[in-house]
This record gives sequence, structure tokens and C-alpha cells, in this order.
Amino acid sequence: MPLNVLEVTIFAMVLSGGDPLACTRQQGTEEMILCTNGQVATLDGDRITFKNDIAVVKFPDGSLAFSNGIRSHWGSAGWVQFSNKIAIRRNPDGTYKTNGGLICRGLSQDKANCQKA
Repeated sequence: MPLNVLEVTIFAMVLSGGDPLACTRQQGTEEMILCTNGQVATLDGDRITFKNDIAVVKFPDGSLAFSNGIRSHWGSAGWVQFSNKIAIRRNPDGTYKTNGGLICRGLSQDKANCQKA
């Protein structure tokens, strides 16, 4: 299954501490996504691995674990809370809003970004 560009963009934003960024699938491959913050994501079995060797694992209950220690849990009002103080929730239009004022959206199957609203 190919990497989901929006999902990778959100994970890269969480790893960057909430900074705006854009990510694009490397042309000609379904397994590599490049982000403007320097992150490169690849699919490694059941995990997404970034170039700095941080892996993200999704558990059956929907929670996430980052190999650098960041964890997630469902917070109040539908927000996913990350242990590095970032929170994100899905909007009715399919975009995602962060507690830092970013809106993350898929621009196509190959591009996504998280930008100030």
C-alpha cells in the first residue's frame, strides 16, 4: 500500500514541533515522500520511517507511537493529543486543524501541506 502523503505531512509536522511545511511524493515511487523541512519518509513494513531514523507505528486502536518517545492519545472534543504538546483534529471538510493554528490538507494524491490558516 502506498504511503499516504497527508498522513506523512502530519507526522512530519508533529516531529518538527508544529512548524508549517509541505510534502511531495517522490516522482516515480509510492514509497518515498520528501518534505520541505528536510524530512524524507519511507515505508518500512508496517511503519513509516523518517530519514533521521524516527519510525512511526500505528496501533489497531488508532494510537501512534514515534520511536523518539512521542506518543498520542484521544483527547477531548475529538482532538488527538501528542506528548510534545501538539494537538490536531479533523475538520468536516477533510482538512486537519492544529492547536498551533495550522491547517493541514491534501492538495493531491502526491502533495500535502500544513500552513497557517
